[in-house]
Amino acid sequence: MPSLHLPYVNIALDTFALVVVLVLLTSCLHEVSQKKSGARRFLFYQISVAVALIADIIAWIGEGNPSLAVMTLSANTVMACACRIAIIGLMSYLVASLYAHSRAAAGVLDIFILLCGLSIVFCIGNAFCSYAFCISETGHYVHTENSAAGAVYLLYPLLAFFVTLLMALFARSSAKPNRLAFLLYILFPVAGFVIDFHFHGISLTCSGFAISILIIYTSIYIKQQKELEAQKNALMLSQINPHFIYNTLSTIAAMCDASPKQAKYLTIDFSKYLRQNINSLSSEALIPFEQEMEHVACYLKIEKSRFRERLNVIYSIQCKDFQVPPLAVQPIVENAVKHGVTKKAEGGTIKICTYEEERCYVIEIIDDGVGFDAEAAELHVGLQNVKNRIAAACHGNLTVKSTMGIGTRVIIEIPRKRGKRK
Repeated sequence: MPSLHLPYVNIALDTFALVVVLVLLTSCLHEVSQKKSGARRFLFYQISVAVALIADIIAWIGEGNPSLAVMTLSANTVMACACRIAIIGLMSYLVASLYAHSRAAAGVLDIFILLCGLSIVFCIGNAFCSYAFCISETGHYVHTENSAAGAVYLLYPLLAFFVTLLMALFARSSAKPNRLAFLLYILFPVAGFVIDFHFHGISLTCSGFAISILIIYTSIYIKQQKELEAQKNALMLSQINPHFIYNTLSTIAAMCDASPKQAKYLTIDFSKYLRQNINSLSSEALIPFEQEMEHVACYLKIEKSRFRERLNVIYSIQCKDFQVPPLAVQPIVENAVKHGVTKKAEGGTIKICTYEEERCYVIEIIDDGVGFDAEAAELHVGLQNVKNRIAAACHGNLTVKSTMGIGTRVIIEIPRKRGKRK
């Protein structure tokens, strides 16, 4: 294999890449502090790449110096392990972003994580057995000829294979731009490895990861944050509903003479409702489902005071120990009241239920209102806004099923955190 000796060039490339990664990493810390799903995966990927770059810089500093052979070998081992951990972070983030609701994609990812774990074990073992690479007596990094080296070097071809497999399995369920972007994100790390493997003395794998991070940040991450900001603004406008406020105040005023005690309780519920609205609009962090249900209950008490026997509510809460984005359920319930059951002269019933599945928590809001043609009509603006926010905030999903004259069923799926089971 051709051999190059460019330690200072490699150090310069790695240092520049490290600065880029650290700048992007710093900009993402705020999103993690807000407990946004997806931000943690991306941050994990960035930290892994930063560790790999630092280790690679240390390895090149010791390159060619026999007295630093132990440091060079240790740094190369850390770099190799960090690269594999970075690959896990990259694949985890991309699968969660592009194939969040596919069990098959999650299964492929689990197999890939297992293979990466085995490769990391081989990399650590290499530090003691030198079956893949070693540091020569002159202090230089050297590839060794050993059949066990395949466990270390085959990882990147396997990465390309698994990406191809994902593309083949889920081509129909993913938009073409997403599929092309998926390939682009892994192209540079794989290309860097191929160049490194065939030209000893040059290091581009870690820089390839840094380019991948930069592309993801500009094409996915920033786009998601802009969408969240736009959705937040739309949510703020939708929640400041002057008609609802006017109707509620009118109801309270009418009760003051006939039923002062009931007016008092309704005023308390209304104040709780407004406070929760304001808190939800000022915070982007996920909240406990129970907190969201308190908001829903306040809203339904207010509407129940207006519509009385025309509005019935049934709760079937089988699980509640999970988190949701603020205003994930209340707008859907409000939509069911305003555009569903109260559109019928005799009114109707809204049922709110939750239950657990293997990979997600499920929330269903069901009404027997007027319904609509879900295939012919686009989602109501409020439902579409909630759908987008759930997807961006926690990689959840919202599905609407409706039949004219029968009613509407809205299903929200909130993914479980990895490793959390019943």
